[in-house]
Amino acid sequence: MRRKTTLALTTLMLLGLPAHAQKVTLELWAHWGSEQRRPTINKIIDGWNKRNPNVQVKYTFVPFDQVKTKVLAATAAGNPPDVAVMDIRTTRMRADKKQVIDLSALGADSLKSRFYANMWETGTYGGKQYSLPFVTETRFLYYNKAAFKEVGLDPNKPPTTWKQLEEYAAKLDKKQGNSYARIGFYPLYGSFGFEGWVNNAGATMWDERMENPRIDNATAVKTLEWIQSFAKRYGSRNLAAFQSSFGGGTQDPFISGRLAMYLDIGGYAATLAKYAPDMDYGIARIPTPTGKPGPMSSWGAGFVLELPAGGKHPKEAYAFAKYMATEGARIWALEQNDFPGDKAAAKAVRTEAFKKMSDNMRYTYISVAPTYAPDYDSVVKRAIDDAINSGGDAKAALGKAQEAIARTVAQNRR
Repeated sequence: MRRKTTLALTTLMLLGLPAHAQKVTLELWAHWGSEQRRPTINKIIDGWNKRNPNVQVKYTFVPFDQVKTKVLAATAAGNPPDVAVMDIRTTRMRADKKQVIDLSALGADSLKSRFYANMWETGTYGGKQYSLPFVTETRFLYYNKAAFKEVGLDPNKPPTTWKQLEEYAAKLDKKQGNSYARIGFYPLYGSFGFEGWVNNAGATMWDERMENPRIDNATAVKTLEWIQSFAKRYGSRNLAAFQSSFGGGTQDPFISGRLAMYLDIGGYAATLAKYAPDMDYGIARIPTPTGKPGPMSSWGAGFVLELPAGGKHPKEAYAFAKYMATEGARIWALEQNDFPGDKAAAKAVRTEAFKKMSDNMRYTYISVAPTYAPDYDSVVKRAIDDAINSGGDAKAALGKAQEAIARTVAQNRR
């Protein structure tokens, strides 16, 4: 008993908590409630609770599509959770509205070097830190080496430029009558998206403060024209019909061999290991217009830990958030294959995919949501779909989206 008491007191002191702190219970809200996710979050919390008898953590599952609304409602009502797992892109918006606690005042700045810089910066606002990174992802080009060999491409030389993507795709296409049995590559299949390609080409669709849209900038127009060239070759109806057959597991288009090159997150390698353990494939950086990688060649999103404003135990909550963002992130990465923001936690997973993800973080852009139009992407998507389906003018389509989003920004600024 004396040994356990000594250990508990030592742990409290290491966390910066008062040695004789009154016993408290912290509330953690997050969206992980599935059979796959729940055991790991329970394991992380159990590890904390065993070491901190005076600072216990209670977990509450909130569905993903409700967690933001419920956390903000509880914060407004003066009864927020002590710690919440939130969208990495929107921390600055909550900081601007004083809905989250300043973590710099609790010592968070000393942790900065532990985390990947692009993740850390998403929680920085006005020179202060308002979140701790938890997990993110970075995207790659997956390519089928067997298909490469079949058409005479070197399986050890994946494309590095947009031009090569076009050339390789044309060789890898396989038609049956008027339809495609295999499509070599289509830029909007997978999880990269139109804005990902604009970033990949070195541009953004917002100014540096994320306040003024520039949806129809020259690079965005060229990018849409490039994607339209694929759609024109394949036919928009063929692309839509092909995509409608996509599914999970063995129905995945890359796993089933119907798509020769595919864009997805680093964690997709775990899916391939599960459903296609014998597949001969490669993982490469996403090609760029010049063939040289840049700071926005790939992109990621993810989740952070925040302390909603009004929490009753900020010091204890910060200590738990620090534990979860570091030691907890290591456990999460080992069991869930999600890439952690903590560099040391990332090194704990020794797979080739994690090594590639770690190397690719310097080429990964993690954007934050624009202040006055956080849901702008639905407007852009409609413009892209219209331009691809109609084959219409790219600049006109993006100009229309620019006008609509600019109106939203103007309205929300008032």
